[in-house]
Amino acid sequence: MTNEKGLKQFRQTITQMADIPEAEWNHVSRQLSEREFKKNQYLIQAGEISKNFYFITRGMVRFFYSTQDGKEFNKHFAMENQFAGSMHSLSLNAPCGFYIQALEKTTTLVLPHKVMQTSYQRHPCWDRLGRKNAEYMFLFKEAREKELLLDSLETRYQRFLKNFPGISERIPQYHIASYLGVTDVALSRIRKNL
Repeated sequence: MTNEKGLKQFRQTITQMADIPEAEWNHVSRQLSEREFKKNQYLIQAGEISKNFYFITRGMVRFFYSTQDGKEFNKHFAMENQFAGSMHSLSLNAPCGFYIQALEKTTTLVLPHKVMQTSYQRHPCWDRLGRKNAEYMFLFKEAREKELLLDSLETRYQRFLKNFPGISERIPQYHIASYLGVTDVALSRIRKNL
């Protein structure tokens, strides 16, 4: 069962990337379900094979890697009106290499992988949506790679604030430091200078 507000958010978001005919929207929206995650609950854990992609209607998640000794490295955050999942795991039916964890109570629409796959074959609008989303993720990843290799911490922090507006008030600073690849102390210094 899904709520109307969540479906409206999802529809508004995807129609920015592709025109979805009414018949296609009706077909896919009936196959979505709503799922809530408590703070710190995992949407997916490393080692699991993912069967779903998620659209966040409320809340926030972090994507992170964890070493064998428990050290965590944040790789991405997703908030309202964004997607969360592992394309690697879904596409290859392979274990996910990272965790996706709710940082606050999070409500999602569940998009089963099988629905995504059959929709691609059903109508070109879904294929276009998938391609646009993949392009967005690729461009974001490419920019992130460049910033980690070439940009100063100050530049990376300013870009973080631009890419994730309002997030610095919602999560602990150590999560931001982990994402930027620095210590809490180094991040604190940059914040004071700004």
